Amino acid sequence: MLRDPIIQNLFPEIFDFDEAVEVIGCLKDWPKTRLCDDKAIARKTKIDVKTVNDILKLLETNNFVYNVKVNEGCVKLMKHFRSGKLSHEEMAKKLKLDIKLVDQFIEENESLLLETKKTYSQKTLKTLNDNFTALIKGDKKEKEAKEKEEQATEENAEENAETGIEKVSDEISEDDKKTINEDKEEDAVIEEPVEEEAAKKSKPKAKKDKKQKRAVYHKFWYLTFDEIISSLKEGCSTDEGISERLTCKLNIVRKILYKLYDMRLASYKRDKDKETQWYTYDWTFNEDEYRKLEFNLASSELKRLNEELDYEVNNMFFVCPFGHYRLDFEDASTVEFLCPECDVDLEFDDNQEKIDRIREEIRAVDEVISS
Repeated sequence: MLRDPIIQNLFPEIFDFDEAVEVIGCLKDWPKTRLCDDKAIARKTKIDVKTVNDILKLLETNNFVYNVKVNEGCVKLMKHFRSGKLSHEEMAKKLKLDIKLVDQFIEENESLLLETKKTYSQKTLKTLNDNFTALIKGDKKEKEAKEKEEQATEENAEENAETGIEKVSDEISEDDKKTINEDKEEDAVIEEPVEEEAAKKSKPKAKKDKKQKRAVYHKFWYLTFDEIISSLKEGCSTDEGISERLTCKLNIVRKILYKLYDMRLASYKRDKDKETQWYTYDWTFNEDEYRKLEFNLASSELKRLNEELDYEVNNMFFVCPFGHYRLDFEDASTVEFLCPECDVDLEFDDNQEKIDRIREEIRAVDEVISS
């Protein structure tokens, strides 16, 4: 299909549609998985993160992309396992985890991790993520329990020492009691800076905890409606069946099916179960309507490309060396071939590469129309 007709009609003018197409293409073509974050998409597409987030939010509101909370440590461990280049010890050092935790996680989830070497579904990812977080939480609880036990033993030892001093103080004279009390006061004065130092040392731990909390990121899982169309074509006619097949949330599948219905690309038959009194929907894909829509989109796209080609071929262009402006000869002459933004001399722009690219796109569109 030339362009997703649903997506094409969704994007407002707050960013270029070409940028949206790049982000969608990045989500579709992500190697071995459809899971990636906004910063990774921005790096790959060379689009600023704010624009990427705007596009992702718009896709999310229209149920083409949705957030999945994953632990960054889990994702990194999966990547290292898939590469097969690092040993368990090296993985533990890179992730700053205990080697026992890494060994235990790989041993318990080996079959799922091997599955990720080819491809993995959202269900596989969720299972691995849940197992990883549970393992880390369990390890933290064990450490906290050990720390509490140590603190309790220290407090008991201090209490025993104090009670021992009190018993001895009952047996000694009043003068000796005064000297002991003076010693206690001195000890109390000495203990204050020690407590302050302990408080200072405890602050970095709080920062570490915050960093550990930040280790959980939002990743994006993309579902193109082409997958639902292919499922309908291959005989998967119920929303529940499509949801299980694509390992996608049922409500998202239903929303996309209803959008296809609104565009007359899909239709359904409703039957009532006599025993449960529940309605079941059998969906079918309308191939004829799809071809009409594709032809109309291709025709409008062809018209736009021909106009763009005509403009590029019949004009001479000049560009700012810093990328501020690109002007044709008439507009460049009105500003005396100086950039209106930075007042630098405009340079001649050889647009032959752009012309060749437009012609290739026209050939592709012609193939869609003729098929």
